[in-house]
Amino acid sequence: MIRRHWHWAVRIGDNAAPEPSEEATLRYIAMILLGLFIGALGTIAAMSALRQGTPYNDAIMAVMKHQMGAFKGMLDKNTCDAGEVARRLQFLDAAAAEIDAAFLPVGDDDRFRELSGKLRQAIGQAQANPPGSCAALKQASGDIGQHCKGCHDVFR
Repeated sequence: MIRRHWHWAVRIGDNAAPEPSEEATLRYIAMILLGLFIGALGTIAAMSALRQGTPYNDAIMAVMKHQMGAFKGMLDKNTCDAGEVARRLQFLDAAAAEIDAAFLPVGDDDRFRELSGKLRQAIGQAQANPPGSCAALKQASGDIGQHCKGCHDVFR
């Protein structure tokens, strides 16, 4: 009695497995190589994604840049509304509070913490003495900007 198994004829009672054809062997090797190639590409893509890190630090910088740009816009138009300035200082303060979490470790962590602390102090001073005029906003935003620049000069 003969039973068909795939494309090989096998007699019942034979213990020997049929030999795959040369074409089938080449197909198996090609599939293994294709699988290894796809796996290697997937590994490279995953490693690249992990190396890029989180975009959280970019988001923090974008928020801070936007708020500082808003201050510049107010100064350019000479429309420095105290309520709007206070609201934007709150955003700036919240973003500055996350700087260490977003960027550390950077190599010289103590220096980074020192500079980010000075930035938070400048923002805190501006919040404690809210700028009521464009001249006061210019001074406060200038102080904050100098502390931003101080960190960028060292770590950028």
